[in-house]
Amino acid sequence: MGKAVEIRVKGMKDEASGEEITTKARGTMVYKEPYYYVSYEEKMDRESSGSSKTVLRFSDKELRVTRKGEVESVLEFLEGSIHNSLYMTSMGNFEVELTTDKLEILLEEKKSRIKADYRIGLNTMPPSYGKLEIHIEEAEI
Repeated sequence: MGKAVEIRVKGMKDEASGEEITTKARGTMVYKEPYYYVSYEEKMDRESSGSSKTVLRFSDKELRVTRKGEVESVLEFLEGSIHNSLYMTSMGNFEVELTTDKLEILLEEKKSRIKADYRIGLNTMPPSYGKLEIHIEEAEI
């Protein structure tokens, strides 16, 4: 049985546009050496009734974001590395190349914070720059 947590995810897909997407959810967190696992349901957008189950797996040096449901993907963030994966949606499948430029993971007793600066490219399109911030806190009962 995991701890109840509140998750806030803020992402910026392209620094030039300044467009931010913020998601808030409640989920659970467990620790299985050497990783923390946080799982929660995520609505894909306001117009959609579908959702995806998201699992964050992280340690002090790496992050993996796995989504299953309306959108399916696995993104791995490890500073200085390139990760190739498949992004599957109802509109089709896309090959994704993710380069993690900077990754900061702060682990504390009742909260964790993850920040990533990255570049992501779909198929043959040039990569765009993005930022990701994840805040995880034990939920108040």
